[in-house]
Amino acid sequence: MTHPLLEVRALRAGYGKAEVLHGIDLQADKGQVITVIGPNGAGKSTLLNSLMGLLPTRGQVRYNGEDISALTLEERVLLGLALVPE
Repeated sequence: MTHPLLEVRALRAGYGKAEVLHGIDLQADKGQVITVIGPNGAGKSTLLNSLMGLLPTRGQVRYNGEDISALTLEERVLLGLALVPE
């Protein structure tokens, strides 16, 4: 059985008491390109930082079939995840 390379379910994140992401779901298959676009303050950086484990989150993040929600930034990098800001 194949699984998505990245699967995000009900992701919630923010800064302090200010929740910025409210239940984000997304899926990326191997070789697929996904863009994240929106105006300033829409949550683009919050989403990417959350996927890398830089912010506390609720919800589930799976990478290559493995639940990485509780992994640190360093552990995610060792699995092959990377964030390359412009």
